Amino acid sequence: MVTRSRLVRVLQSPGRRMGAIGGARLAPCHAISPARCFATSVPRLLSQSQAVQHLAKLTSETYPGLTRDAKYASLTADDVAYFKDLLGGEQAVIDGTTGSAEDDLKPFNEDWMHKYRGQGRLVLKPGSTEDVSQILKYCNERKLAVVPQGGNTGLVGGSVPIFDEIIINMSRMNQIHSFDEVSGSLVLDAGCILEVADQYLAERGYIFPLDLGAKGSCHVGGTVATNAGGLRLLRYGSLHGNVLGMEAVLPDGTVMNDLCALRKNNTGYDLKQLFIGGEGTIGIITKLVIQCPQRSAAVNVAYFGLESYEKAQLAFREAKKQLGEILSAFELMDSRTQQIVHKIKGEERPLEGEHPFYCLIETSGSNGDHDYEKLEKFLEDVLTKEIVVDGVVAQGEGQAKALWSWRESITECIGHGGGVYKYDVSIPLAEMYSLVEDVKARMGEAGLIGETEEHPVSAVVGYGHMGDSNLHLNVAVRRYDAKVEEALEPFVYEWIEKRNGSISAEHGLGLAKKKYVQYSRNETVIGLMKQIKKLYDPCSNERPFCQNCISSGRTCEGYERERVFITGTPETKGRVASHPKKTTPSKKPKASPSPSVKASDEPGSSSSSIFSGSQLFQPLAPLTSAWDDYVRLTPGGQGGTGFPALVTALQTNLQSVARLEGAVGGEGGGDGSAAGLLSAIQFPPYAAAELLPVADDAFGMNAQCFVRQKATNSEHDSTESYCAFLFEMSIALLSRRDTFLRAPEWTTIPWDQHPKSALDQLFDIILQLPAIFEQMDRIIHLQATLARRTQAQELLHHCLVVEAQFRQWLQEAYRGTEEHPYPFWAEELRSPGGAIPFANAYTFKDGVTGLMFVYYWMAMIPFHRCIEHIHMAIFQPVVDAYPNMWPELPPNLQIDPAHYQDGRELAANICRGLDSALNSTVQPDLLLGPMTVAMDFYRDVNAASQDGVLEILWLDGFKKRLWAKAQAVTSVLQAHKWSEVAKF
Repeated sequence: MVTRSRLVRVLQSPGRRMGAIGGARLAPCHAISPARCFATSVPRLLSQSQAVQHLAKLTSETYPGLTRDAKYASLTADDVAYFKDLLGGEQAVIDGTTGSAEDDLKPFNEDWMHKYRGQGRLVLKPGSTEDVSQILKYCNERKLAVVPQGGNTGLVGGSVPIFDEIIINMSRMNQIHSFDEVSGSLVLDAGCILEVADQYLAERGYIFPLDLGAKGSCHVGGTVATNAGGLRLLRYGSLHGNVLGMEAVLPDGTVMNDLCALRKNNTGYDLKQLFIGGEGTIGIITKLVIQCPQRSAAVNVAYFGLESYEKAQLAFREAKKQLGEILSAFELMDSRTQQIVHKIKGEERPLEGEHPFYCLIETSGSNGDHDYEKLEKFLEDVLTKEIVVDGVVAQGEGQAKALWSWRESITECIGHGGGVYKYDVSIPLAEMYSLVEDVKARMGEAGLIGETEEHPVSAVVGYGHMGDSNLHLNVAVRRYDAKVEEALEPFVYEWIEKRNGSISAEHGLGLAKKKYVQYSRNETVIGLMKQIKKLYDPCSNERPFCQNCISSGRTCEGYERERVFITGTPETKGRVASHPKKTTPSKKPKASPSPSVKASDEPGSSSSSIFSGSQLFQPLAPLTSAWDDYVRLTPGGQGGTGFPALVTALQTNLQSVARLEGAVGGEGGGDGSAAGLLSAIQFPPYAAAELLPVADDAFGMNAQCFVRQKATNSEHDSTESYCAFLFEMSIALLSRRDTFLRAPEWTTIPWDQHPKSALDQLFDIILQLPAIFEQMDRIIHLQATLARRTQAQELLHHCLVVEAQFRQWLQEAYRGTEEHPYPFWAEELRSPGGAIPFANAYTFKDGVTGLMFVYYWMAMIPFHRCIEHIHMAIFQPVVDAYPNMWPELPPNLQIDPAHYQDGRELAANICRGLDSALNSTVQPDLLLGPMTVAMDFYRDVNAASQDGVLEILWLDGFKKRLWAKAQAVTSVLQAHKWSEVAKF
């Protein structure tokens, strides 16, 4: 039992222990950060161990499941030149793209624990908010992925790239702009170092409300972005309460200026809270207003040992009760952490002997005598009750810093032997340390922990902030090992989930914990967070792996799509004279709604003799004719009218075509020659990119084909324009299933060589719809729950993004020229009484425009109906949210359903434009899709109200005109002796 006389000696006499502290070399009050961190005020305390002197393993190798998304562009010399011109000076740009800068890039690519290493080739250091805005705007338009970076002291891999993202380092934005010494509001750049800001405040009698071991290197903006808790949270609360105002730049370059320096501002949503803890996912913080408290005049620090974790809990309870308002920190450390710090630093320990646990408490107040008296009574009480075994109290600021170093140095010292797996978790206080014991036992059972080199794990330790139930579980390893990771994850997260804890208390999710968020958040909350992310960054391109780039409205670098040719008609049952019936006894293959290339050519077929020996033309797959495809054009793919057609698919790459075209030089030739080969692949005039009316005498070689000879083009023709065929798109749209035309391999050919037409741009948008319809069909049939509502809200947001793309496209499509102010116009009524529907038909300025608008109206009918159904699903009362059964939609999802009930107008527009489009095209089969959509719409109307008879009769008449035009095209092809398409 400890006597009162011993207690007095501990508090007042500079005894042996106090002398040891006073005579020892004082450790700095902050953990010293890696030398590579910017503007650090203290050199690194510890040298790297031999285990980590080499480069860390690439993150992409550590996590082989991560792949670089092909939608993201790669850096070019032009990009680097733009950034250099924008930022000016070599100090603002580290360029590893056009030059060699491996050593300079290393500190920015690798985290300080040597666990994560990216492959970034460019570091940008903006000097102002405008710089950040211009950088993000440019990257957003170019689809260049970026990663924001502060002091690079993070612990979960969130501040370094994974692949070749551009690193936006904020170290140059480090100014303190103003400080109000009355209110305590501090305005500073996000790149200010935490310790520098705290020293600035100390000179004025104030203190920064956050304190970290890495304060010599970490940036204020980074701590806010991760919502770091730190050592002062018990006294001053979290950053959610201390950040008064914020300036941030959104992914598209928009600047959000909310630099309010007042504590009260109750005017709508507090948007800055989304950025606090958002880890840079919705924008980059550039400036902050921090509420800073006055620095306490009297600060006392005590350090003591305890025999068990239960005694530590009792000590914390007594500290809160007896110290009350002056208690500013209560830190827990187990014995192994103190042994490691002692071994690495070599300093004499504050207490004699070993104790299972150690606690450090700090008090801060305005009256030194009063505070010291309260601390004295507290220590007397816990010693008398045998809660505390032994302890010391700092005598002066130097000894206080020395005691704090035993806590703050743990983070750096623990990884000195190789590496460390860190888990920053929140657990109910009663079970907080049990996690350390269970993990240590699990490592022992697996044979992974020991004192020898064959054991990867050297120690399992725990320390943290008892004041906010925040444990830092650290598994120190001699080397990173997959077996250790398998033993730890997801075991640790499952353990936390069972106790309703949090897998991230203050470090953030980063890369390390992103895929485990479901252990702390339910499906509804995760869904809402995704909606917020999409609202601020539809493309999600601040990190790789974006799945929404196409939905965001940005165009890809380029694409290549399958070309589909239809030469048969219903009357000929899909065959013309140049395509005789098969003579083989094999059974006819059934139709596929998605014509595709099948490797079915016989080795001795004509296609082999033509193409196999050519070095110019290298098909991606054997080319074949789908002889008997029976395409059914109707919503859902069930019932309706069928159209037999001969469908031939050619699949190759544009580079092969370009080489072929260059070698041929536009001249005709005989069989087997390069020119003859060109003639062989000049298909019928069915390329939708250039739908020009052609006279019969020039119908053959001057018609559109896959490779047009430049000699036959006028100087105004778009000789490099390639465009998808609409038939496959129609099938996908009407059968409500995704199509291969949207796959990356069809969307990656650079468009700087093949510029997109307005028709191509329309295809990009329409091809998103089948997947949306498919998803909507799944959601509609689910039970009405909160999870279903969240899915429906996400899909509605996606639809509204696509709708905005359509709206932007339509605005451009309506833009006129001097010759044609309008893309189309209505003819005078052919019947004054208006008895004939669609009498005032449209006339389009050209064939391409006609197809564009007809296909636009065709897509709008099912798209608007889809939005209606999704909206109904959202507002359907859910069974698991009583009494709040009705949704509260965010403003961006609040739509008027009546706006989307315009199917009759859209169907009428299709019909008014069909004849004009038919007259100006040489590919009439392309109008089958729009005609079918309009016909199905009016049949539905007629079934419900008998109000679609005239429209159906009109469409039946148009169908006959369409078939007649198709037969005329077939006759022209026969007359010009086109080669049999089947052999390709």
